[in-house]
Amino acid sequence: MFSYRTALALGILGGFIGLLQFSFMGRFLTDGNSFPALEKYGGNLLAYLIIGTAFTSFLGVALSSFQSTIRSEQQMGTLEYLLMSNTRIELILAYSGLMNFLQAFLNVSILLIIVVFVFDIPMAINAPAAILAMILTITSLSGIGLMSAGIIIMTKVGDPITWAFTTLTGLFSGVLFPVEYLPGYLQAISMVLPTTYALDALRMALIKNASMSEIMPQLTLLLVITLITIPLGFIIFRMGFNQARKVGSLAQY
Repeated sequence: MFSYRTALALGILGGFIGLLQFSFMGRFLTDGNSFPALEKYGGNLLAYLIIGTAFTSFLGVALSSFQSTIRSEQQMGTLEYLLMSNTRIELILAYSGLMNFLQAFLNVSILLIIVVFVFDIPMAINAPAAILAMILTITSLSGIGLMSAGIIIMTKVGDPITWAFTTLTGLFSGVLFPVEYLPGYLQAISMVLPTTYALDALRMALIKNASMSEIMPQLTLLLVITLITIPLGFIIFRMGFNQARKVGSLAQY
């Protein structure tokens, strides 16, 4: 990443410009207005929106990093050789996603530093709780990303899991507005999405200095989801790999 300094600088600059846009929008919307639904998270609209936006970066990495690795190797013609090597498939997938997760973590950390020290947005951060919430968020969603990679290795293009999960999260998990604004029958959908609990835990830890015990219900649920989705994700990926190998389509894209 550091060897491509221009791209790195442009990425950081682009993030800073995005923060400027949110800052001006937040000041415009909060001018003479209050938001009772956000009192749970400190009442600051800009902090609420920025955490929601930062969360989407983790969502994107967890859902797409594995399948993007598969697609890249397919297009370069190296997937068949890679998967037929002595290296375990699980290790290939784990290491392929590690760099993307580290980069997303770095980006979010820089974003929060800018938010607190440049824009003077009030945020009371409990770092250990926030880091644990981020880790469990990534692991719980990575299992779904593995399922997505298992499908893309067969379909090549078109992944209903990522599409459905990204769409549902943006609408029902409180990324840009509290789920309480949804009609009752739609709130039921938000309650079954792990992203709803992950985002709630992150906001509490990053804005309200919530302790581990305060967000323990959300963390416990994310841990349970991780223990279910990670093994299931590897199983579905292995099934997709075996099917593609059976029909001889590993090298096709």
